[in-house]
Amino acid sequence: MYQKNCDRCIRPSFSSSEIGEWLCPICGNNLTAYPFFDAMTMERIHMIALPVKKKLNSYQQTAN
Repeated sequence: MYQKNCDRCIRPSFSSSEIGEWLCPICGNNLTAYPFFDAMTMERIHMIALPVKKKLNSYQQTAN
C-alpha cells in the first residue's frame, strides 16, 4: 500500500495503485506529482515514471 502526504490539510492519503490521478480525500488537493511512501515503513518509494500507454504497449508486445 502506498501513502502520500497532503501539504494543504496535513493528512495522509492511502492507495493500492501507483498509477492514475491521486486526489486528497479530505481537501481535494491533487497529490499525483507528490512522492510515494510505503504505508508501513514510511520509506520513500522511487518510481520510474513511464506513461501508462507505454507500459501497456510493452506488455502487449511481449504477449504476442
